[in-house]
Amino acid sequence: MTAIDPTLPAPAPAAKNSFQRIAGVFFAPAETFADIARKPDILIPLIVILVIGYVTTFMVMPHLDWDAMITTQAEMVKKQNPNVSDADLAQMGRFTKAIAQVMGYIGPLLVLIGYLIIALVVWGACRLMGGQGDFKQAFSATLYAHFPRVILGIIASVVIMARGMVDPQTMATVVKSSPAFLVDMKEQPVLFTVLASFEIFQIWTIILLIIGFAALTKLSKAKTAAIIVTLWLVALVVKVGFAALGAARMKA
Repeated sequence: MTAIDPTLPAPAPAAKNSFQRIAGVFFAPAETFADIARKPDILIPLIVILVIGYVTTFMVMPHLDWDAMITTQAEMVKKQNPNVSDADLAQMGRFTKAIAQVMGYIGPLLVLIGYLIIALVVWGACRLMGGQGDFKQAFSATLYAHFPRVILGIIASVVIMARGMVDPQTMATVVKSSPAFLVDMKEQPVLFTVLASFEIFQIWTIILLIIGFAALTKLSKAKTAAIIVTLWLVALVVKVGFAALGAARMKA
């Protein structure tokens, strides 16, 4: 029998495939993100996110009540400018509907671009704080960390189809996963923006990002959490600022 040399390093465990990793982020995130850090992959999770995004988009789009959105917009415009003509309102409504539909259909692509930006910003911040890892690891961890958002999209599409028709302006509260449904978005836009940011699936994603980036950067979870939560707070301040500016314009 051949003796095992105790000085040799233990062989690395076999890497999980992409679908095992997708399941793993829900049931064994620490182990899964350690595996992703050792051998990152991008193509399969990216394709899965994109395919599910487009399937749910094509399911949901026929159930969005664009006329309700246009009516609300017309009321807001008329409140600001009582002299606006019906012809101008109609033209504005057609333009708004066209833009909204285009944005809806390219939404899954924009989401992926958003994940790319998140990966770049968090990775850059972690490197500035002494972290390790390369961008491929960061982008892979970011994609896998956002699978709770994929689940949210599936749930939302089921709820929308069950309702029949939904005002696009209420999309943020179709699934009651944040306290934002307790306030009126039009009456209290700033408070609505704050409450909508404390959304269960978003918090879940942040926790997964902390686990994932701690694994790839070799920073402590506490330090990684401080970096990611700080970035999230900065984004929240920006969103609240835009909401406040919008509210001020409506009152002007």
